[in-house]
This record gives sequence, structure tokens and C-alpha cells, in this order.
Amino acid sequence: MIKLGATAAGVGLIAAAMLCFPTPLNAQAVALATETDTPAQQTSEALTQPTPEAMATMAVATPEAMGVQWFNRMSQALRQLNFEATLVHTQGDRIQPLLWLHGRHADGLEVELLVQLNGADVRILRLGDTTSYYFQPSDNSYSLQSDVTYGLLPAAFYQRFSTLSDFYQVIAGTGMRVTGRNTQFLRLVSRDNSRYHYGLWVDRETGMLLKMQMTTPQGEVLEQVQLTSFQVRSELPVSLADLRGVQRPPRLFELQQMTDTSYGVMVDWLPGGFELQRKNHRRLLETNVPADYFLYSDGLTDVSIYVSPVSDVNLPNLSIQGPESLVTAQRQNFAITVVGKLPVETLNRIADSIRVANPS
Repeated sequence: MIKLGATAAGVGLIAAAMLCFPTPLNAQAVALATETDTPAQQTSEALTQPTPEAMATMAVATPEAMGVQWFNRMSQALRQLNFEATLVHTQGDRIQPLLWLHGRHADGLEVELLVQLNGADVRILRLGDTTSYYFQPSDNSYSLQSDVTYGLLPAAFYQRFSTLSDFYQVIAGTGMRVTGRNTQFLRLVSRDNSRYHYGLWVDRETGMLLKMQMTTPQGEVLEQVQLTSFQVRSELPVSLADLRGVQRPPRLFELQQMTDTSYGVMVDWLPGGFELQRKNHRRLLETNVPADYFLYSDGLTDVSIYVSPVSDVNLPNLSIQGPESLVTAQRQNFAITVVGKLPVETLNRIADSIRVANPS
């Protein structure tokens, strides 16, 4: 197995597929994402002050029942709180500090802004169910339909735990202080061990997620989000108040033509719960390689599959484990690339199950 950061000849496709923070290619994997139901609106005060009855229920619940209650409280806080925060997002050897603002207008419109503080000027603005990615000074900015901000937290963190309960369990443990605040620790564990696990530290006062670690089943930390400052506001942060009228870049699906798949690809095995979200034939950005593309999701993790003729892309067989694992293989006359936040053993099994009906 090759650790993240390995290089090989002809890996232009790999380089594009492995970019983890929002890029045009990664956005293709989430473009036109199915909308999730927005939780019923609740006031920030209700979220920050659980009722005595709710606290009493938590006190006598099992660790798993407590985990579900705290997870649901976290998902509400991510939707409802007005806050300003700074954080550090770590993936492998890459460290990126960010500014994170979130709030709701008086009419309920949700607003979220993420700003990279190192390197390229990248800003992500979400208004309701439209998210825009701005890259300066390049002209690669785009928008997509999504009511979560991809690139920082899994989309399922914004939903109730019931959407994950068939394939994950969440267990409450002992918290610690994070950013000077007392937290409740939650362990999010794959039921079949074919997926990565998560450690979550949730603010006991507000329900806000203050720290997240994504780990292998063996406990190796692959990705971390750590808030370094956090302030709850009674109203929408001032910096978000005037963003409704900001110019939005075009929607991603308007930037390129995508057609039906061409090669008759069949995927015979995926971990339980993964369902096909979309498929199409496209020319990949940055490489211009023609490929059939498939996106699967279990609600928490996405898996992307790219299938191209060997004549168009010369890839070695690779297995790369990291925050975004990658496997490449050849089947008949086709090169297959499987990418996702899953153990490399799981991606290898997916790749081994792929068949191409039109190999000529």
C-alpha cells in the first residue's frame, strides 16, 4: 500500500481526483446533490439551553441513546446557530486555517461563509440551497445546488442520526475541554468496519461541533477539524448581512456538457447502504480524459468511480490510503479509478467488483 503523496507517471487523473478541498473536480462529485430536508426552525436559545426534561433523559440513557441525542443536537446547532469561528482543517500533511461564519436571516434563510486564510483566495458562500465556490484570481468559480457546504464536514452531520443508523452507531463517551469549552465526546463507528470512524467533540452548552477527527478502524487520524475560536451571536453576524445580493457564478452543470454513460459499467459490490446518486459521461477537468463517472453515497461518505479507455490514460495499479483514499486498476481495456473517504481495502474490493459490458 502506498501512502498519500506517492507519485507515478501518468497520474494526471489521480492528481485531479485526489484534491480534497473544494475544487471543480470534487464539485462534480456533488453537483446537483439531492436536497436534504432542512430541520424545523428553532431559536438559538432553545438549542443552547436544553430543557430539564431533555437533560434528565440523557442522564439515564444508554451510551448509544445518549450518542443519538447529542448527535441530533449537533445537527440542529449546525443549522440554526448564529456564530463566528476560526478553525484549522488538517488532511494528512496539509494544514489550512479558515474563517467560518453561519447564521439565519429573520425570514429563515440560512447563510454560511468559509474563507481559506492560507494560500489561494478560496471562499465558499451558501445561501439556502445554493452553494458558490469562488477561486481568485482564476476563472474557475462555480455554483451548485446543495444545502450543505461540501469540503469541511460530512453532509450527514447536518441531518438527524436516523439517516445513518443502519450502518453506523454513535456512542457517547467522556468529553474534554476544546477551545476553552466543555464538550461531550461522541464516537461514530462503522457497524461493518468497512468505513472510517469519527470522533466528535460537541459543545455541552450550545451543541456546536468544536472538533472532529476521522480515523481508520485501527485508530490512525487521517483528517481533523479543530475550532480555535467560537462565538455565538444573538443575531446574524454582521459580515453575512449583505450577502444576499452578491453576484453568483454559473451553476456547475451549465459549465460543461455531460451525457449518458458509454461503457456499460457494472459495480457488483459496495458496502451496505451505498446507493447510486448520479452517473454520466464527461471529460474530466484538468486532464480532458473521457470517462464514465459514478457517484455513490451512504449518507455520510461518497465514493466516486471513473472508468476510461486505457488508450486515453496510462495509469499504474495503485492503492493509496489517506484522507481521500484512491485505487487504480485495469479491467479489460479500461482504466478504473475509485476515490473516497474509505479504507483502501474497501476501495480495492469495489474496484475488483467492477465489470465493463462493452470492452471493445
